[in-house]
Amino acid sequence: MKISKNFDANHIKSFSSNFDRKLLRHIQKLKSPDSKIKQAMIYFVKTGGKRIRPFFIYRMGLFLNIKPNILQDFALSIECVHLHSLIHDDLPAMDNDDYRRGKLTVHKKFDEATAVLAGDMFQVLSVKTLAESKHLSANQKINSIQMLSKANGLEGLIAGQSLDIYMKKNSNIKDIEKMYLLKTGALFSLCFHLLLNVKNLSLKKKKELKLIGEKIGKIFQVTDDMLDRWGDEKKVGKKINKDSQKANIAYKFSREECLKYLHQIQNKNYKVLQNFFNTSKEGLDYMSSLVDFIVNRVK
Repeated sequence: MKISKNFDANHIKSFSSNFDRKLLRHIQKLKSPDSKIKQAMIYFVKTGGKRIRPFFIYRMGLFLNIKPNILQDFALSIECVHLHSLIHDDLPAMDNDDYRRGKLTVHKKFDEATAVLAGDMFQVLSVKTLAESKHLSANQKINSIQMLSKANGLEGLIAGQSLDIYMKKNSNIKDIEKMYLLKTGALFSLCFHLLLNVKNLSLKKKKELKLIGEKIGKIFQVTDDMLDRWGDEKKVGKKINKDSQKANIAYKFSREECLKYLHQIQNKNYKVLQNFFNTSKEGLDYMSSLVDFIVNRVK
């Protein structure tokens, strides 16, 4: 990908098409006496997706002059974690969704057992991708897998999912923000944090990079919440208003208050981006316009 001055929605469309071909090849290479799980995994990839996490990895990686082959391994690994979380999130025991992106969820297209196992396999594939990478050193593999395990485990996504399910509707904003930081922020933060395994940066830059990921994760989640309450169901591609009885900022604030809250986070993130890209206006312009896209998305 060539670096452009500002983000354009067509950038992510062309990136997603190319990335999905790589992801499908990655899955098709898996060997198994059972074909059903692979079929379910391939089906879910083909239902589409924004691939925002891989896109962030590639873009920030390009600004840091990291080799594309390394970025591809990181991107495949993180997207596999994300896909695992989505398949499991749709299950009757969790969000109980019949549709995602306007298409049947995996447990509806196949069955619940297949959905559980397909989600499990995406999780396995995320680690397998890093462990078998031909572009990372042994130490880089170990460090990357440790980071992945932390972001996906009881200090990250899995804990966040549990809090999301069992947190009471009347929970305070601080507790909801903590849940967001784990459920969504941990994986977004990992997109940037993984790059530190192959790029030497100052301690200050490392902290800024981690903070950028966390704030983008919060921005993404708040936007998701707003779409659940005020989005167009046809554009969103799944049932809306399903989180009305959950701990959710969009159901605690009015739309105007949500937008104000969202823009406050966005402004804080912009300041961190300014510090990080202090000598690169190109990087600042591109990444901040990419965040604008997330804020204004309709699905």
